[in-house]
Amino acid sequence: MRPIIDPNFAVDTYFPIDLSVHNPYWDQHDVSDIETFEHYLEEKRKYHDKFVAHGGFKEQRALYRKSARFQDGAVRDIHMGIDLWAPAGTSVHALMDGMINSFANNDDAGNYGPTLILEHDFQGKKLYSLYGHLAVSDMQDWSVGLRFRESEIIAHLGTPQENGGYSPHLHFQVMTDMLDYRGDFPGVLAKEQLAEFDKIILDPNPFIFG
Repeated sequence: MRPIIDPNFAVDTYFPIDLSVHNPYWDQHDVSDIETFEHYLEEKRKYHDKFVAHGGFKEQRALYRKSARFQDGAVRDIHMGIDLWAPAGTSVHALMDGMINSFANNDDAGNYGPTLILEHDFQGKKLYSLYGHLAVSDMQDWSVGLRFRESEIIAHLGTPQENGGYSPHLHFQVMTDMLDYRGDFPGVLAKEQLAEFDKIILDPNPFIFG
């Protein structure tokens, strides 16, 4: 395992969580309500006797049903990263050696909040890793071109008040091309967009879990 949040959370403390439209629990409960979600998360932690909930790559999510951000035009509800749910303040670590490509505070409701994108040399090609829903206080230490070593602390998880309005978690995503984006990249797509991004947004699970 290549930890991208606090390495004190060993791999055997991770468990999968289902936020999909196929989970009947979300037909009766609002997953976008933080208190509701936190209750669900705690129940799952007790059930699994584990702590870090994770998952979500290409998951069609109920989370976006009530968000105007994802319902305007083509419905975007397919999640293109992996989420790791842990408390605000949890450290976030670089996937591998690299430098800051760009960053921004995408602070409108439902967005990433503070977002950091690293650029890596990987197998002779460029690779980009995105870290979203971070703490605003970390941004003062960022500058384009700043280099990080693998596993070095690059940020911390933000609170709902600063992370776009979500229960604290890391949105982690891997891309082969930044296109024209800076400090941002689509993390939720409509079905009609999947083919367009198929070779650009990679499955992040092998990068973390090997």
